[in-house]
Amino acid sequence: MDTKTKEEIRKQFGEYLQRHRENVLKVKSVRELSFTSTIDNSKLSKIEKGQINFGFDNLLEIAVTYKLTHKDVLGFAIKSLKDNEE
Repeated sequence: MDTKTKEEIRKQFGEYLQRHRENVLKVKSVRELSFTSTIDNSKLSKIEKGQINFGFDNLLEIAVTYKLTHKDVLGFAIKSLKDNEE
């Protein structure tokens, strides 16, 4: 996959997170959301804008921060966490 495609996918994922934050969580700002996260508001903002590449561990933290199940983000439930998400 080329770099431009990866950047576009990151941007689309960020837009998805922003819509989820605003419409589902009813949280107006990334800063407000960051108070309940282990990820600082600067990094959350860059993720929502698709500006940074992040690792798998951050993806799991993003799921927690945005109150998404791991199954929503990954396509499967993590067995050790399954009981906590259903």
